[in-house]
Amino acid sequence: MVKKSINLSSNLVPAGKAPIVRQDLKHYYIRGTVVHGNHLGSTLGYPTANIQPHQDQPAMIPNGVYLVSVLLQERKFFGLCNIGNRPTIGGKQLVIEVNILDFSEDIYGKDISIKVIRAIRKEKKFQNLTQLVDQINFDKEKVMKILSVLLKDQTS
Repeated sequence: MVKKSINLSSNLVPAGKAPIVRQDLKHYYIRGTVVHGNHLGSTLGYPTANIQPHQDQPAMIPNGVYLVSVLLQERKFFGLCNIGNRPTIGGKQLVIEVNILDFSEDIYGKDISIKVIRAIRKEKKFQNLTQLVDQINFDKEKVMKILSVLLKDQTS
């Protein structure tokens, strides 16, 4: 079962180049299908699943951490997304990892769309996994603050 996060990855993508469909100058969409991964995220307290991106995605987005919305089976969630090579663990291939907030379902084999809303920070190599988890926790707090403002503005 996949809980609270998904991880998008493709062996077909050159390092540092995530496939996306550019909707406008501010928002990007990533579409793919959830497949099984190595479950490192679960070990770190952020369970992950891998997504095989669809091939009809010509534009690129820089490696980094993003606030995203997630569309899954006609339901919308928000999340924290990392796009990069996971340099802390010596990763060589591109991975797109999304921590989906308030989510706990088995989504293997499902199609999913990720909409990038806002950049949070650039990709960074940490000295160890403890530092990485500390940064993820900080990034998640920042995303929650941004969402509280965005959602408040929508209801006003």
